[in-house]
Amino acid sequence: MKRALAWLAGLAMVAAAAAVGHLTLTEGQQQSPFVVQAALGDPAVGRTFAVTVEQVRAADAVADAGGWHAAGNWVVVDLEAQARESETASILTLIELRVGEVVYGASERPVSLVDTPLSVGLPQSGSIAFELPESLTSGAATLRLGRTAEDRLDSVAELQIDLAALERRPSIELRETAWAQ
Repeated sequence: MKRALAWLAGLAMVAAAAAVGHLTLTEGQQQSPFVVQAALGDPAVGRTFAVTVEQVRAADAVADAGGWHAAGNWVVVDLEAQARESETASILTLIELRVGEVVYGASERPVSLVDTPLSVGLPQSGSIAFELPESLTSGAATLRLGRTAEDRLDSVAELQIDLAALERRPSIELRETAWAQ
């Protein structure tokens, strides 16, 4: 009887160890960002920032209020963003569009919300623009916004975008970065 109990106890410990091993997160899972799903027109609130994506469009050319313009295959995102608790290091430095495994950074050429300091309780309104290859006009994309490019264990707002469903215009003028109305 003691021998059977010892075997049962041993098997129970092996099963428990296997369960713990199966349930333990991988290193990538342990350090993954806290994703906040965004929806058009709804605030996505992260740990240090809040963003509201108001509109996403495609264009064959973009321009800014300062006279800069460029032709190409552009995705333009109009949004509002603000800091939540502190204005220290309150710039959205993670601004990217992922299409499959390829990551496109926001263009720094036009005047936009890129590198704009955020204030607590005073949202900034403006646009960001992504220049994509000419052939990339369809497929699923993910807009990712966060306080720092090192997104481990921090909040990241993500918006799913269907590139083929975007309204395409011949030209779009980016919204001037300003305090939101």
